[in-house]
Amino acid sequence: MGHSGAQSSELAMDFLLISPPVANFGQATAGLSVLTSYLRSRGWEAHQWDLAIDAFHHFHSPAYLQGCLDRLEQEAEADPKVLEVARRVVDEIDQAKDALRTKGVETDLQRMKWAFDTINEAGIVITAASLGAYEHDFRHFGVPDAFRSYESLEEALADPARNPFLDYLEEALARIEREQPRAVGISMTYFSQLMPGFTLARLIKARFPEIRLVAGGSYLTAVEHDVPSIPRSLLPVDAIILHDGEEGLDQWLSLELKGEEIDPAQIANCHLPDEGGAFRRVGERNRVHTDLDTLPTPMWTLEGLELDKYLVPQYPIPLPLSRGCYWGRCSFCNISCQTVATYRTRPIEKALEDIRIALEETGSNWFDFPVDSFRPKELHALALAIIDAGLEIEWGAEVLLDPGFKDEVIVDLARSGCRTLRFGLESASVETLKAMNKPTRPKHASRILRTCKANGIQTAAMLIAGFPTETQRQLYETYDYLVENADSIDYLTLHQYSLVAGSPMAQDPAKFGLYLLEADAVLWTSMPFVNTNPVGMKNEDLPEVIDAMKEGLREHYPDLGELWTVAIGGWMTFPAACGVRRQLVHPISGG
Repeated sequence: MGHSGAQSSELAMDFLLISPPVANFGQATAGLSVLTSYLRSRGWEAHQWDLAIDAFHHFHSPAYLQGCLDRLEQEAEADPKVLEVARRVVDEIDQAKDALRTKGVETDLQRMKWAFDTINEAGIVITAASLGAYEHDFRHFGVPDAFRSYESLEEALADPARNPFLDYLEEALARIEREQPRAVGISMTYFSQLMPGFTLARLIKARFPEIRLVAGGSYLTAVEHDVPSIPRSLLPVDAIILHDGEEGLDQWLSLELKGEEIDPAQIANCHLPDEGGAFRRVGERNRVHTDLDTLPTPMWTLEGLELDKYLVPQYPIPLPLSRGCYWGRCSFCNISCQTVATYRTRPIEKALEDIRIALEETGSNWFDFPVDSFRPKELHALALAIIDAGLEIEWGAEVLLDPGFKDEVIVDLARSGCRTLRFGLESASVETLKAMNKPTRPKHASRILRTCKANGIQTAAMLIAGFPTETQRQLYETYDYLVENADSIDYLTLHQYSLVAGSPMAQDPAKFGLYLLEADAVLWTSMPFVNTNPVGMKNEDLPEVIDAMKEGLREHYPDLGELWTVAIGGWMTFPAACGVRRQLVHPISGG
């Protein structure tokens, strides 16, 4: 790759936006770069820092893992097998990381599997060396029982034995002291970022009380119902901005750094501490949706990112060219709080310019459109524009199995460089799909998946098992469908149903036969419940049912459950899809 956006500025830094550990080691979150670009266009000296990738390399280094091994060797009852794994991982971790950066690894599944297994084993060693204090691997950090209450969480955050980020983040404080930003933002996209993100906020406020702090990100947005109850001693920030952050951040910075006479009640999507220290929504502007036409060109900036740090053979540039879901009515879903977010797309000419500039800045022609959905008509128009502009890119996106993806549309998507599409199939039972209020129908889905495969577009399907009204017969319908369509589906992800805050089912659980139990955790998206539907499967039986289902499907989906295919779209499924197509003739250049 060889491209880096890391630069120092002679201007005083207004704002430093940080993505804390633990996050994706293959790509920085899109919001980090989009928000930075927007604030710079508004005249702020704003910078981005993906602290998550720096932390990944720190904890997954030979030196740190050797320290873990040393601690384990001092334990009289250390497991010999863990010691053996630790010695091997110390020797091989750098090779494994380098392997995932090597062009061609995406088509060498054995080497890719070895690399991921090695990195995963590093997490086993790190966790074992904590002696039960925490779990920490490349995609997860958690402390047992920490989120039972705010009190238990605060105790865990302050305990060096249970919070290794207390020590690690001293390095972050050194950079902050050196660069002296006037304000710092901490953006938390994943649950795994909460404890490190809260730790960072507490350390900054204690060491640099003059720095103004703001928190946000999609995970905090997903648990917005808990925000008013967060003790400020736990998260000592000066504001929390949820949902779309562009306008709110600009207004808050103007108030805090310029002293402009802005009514706090007019700050978009903002929660401020009241006299008692509790975070409260201010005013009525708490559902402001950014018009993507107003974002600068480019909407994404490289500056501040070091692409060589990411474990991918080529960096997939995340361009969120749409926001919200045009359907937005699935009863189980709260992705991006789509029950309240309006669907918007970036104007095509601006999207093309975004792509051109990112190509020039990075040298990468891989683009990931991390969107909730993209209406077929609009995605088709974008594809035709890419073809007309002669842009030789390879791209992927997450879309609905919408009948609007007609055969001729899919052909044009492939011609424009589409290499993979991720679909929320959820179920192949019409009865279950209707109960979900999901527009997908198995007959249309089969055609779309077949046509994608016929045109060289690899497909990923995500499913939910154990929807409250789903019977075993309906689940078996989905199983049979997956077997029958195995030739049309490349990657499969199967999740157990969970009731999530913000979804229509959470807003009216009784309507769906659910009885809510008392919350047993804070800042948790899943809500405990009892399923009273007489035909539904019991929650306690579902893990066994799903394991059996996966075991049966592995004959047809040999990559099911492999580390490089898990998560939404998979860590390396997009590079793998591009790798498969690299040998084919490009539809534009012929090369």
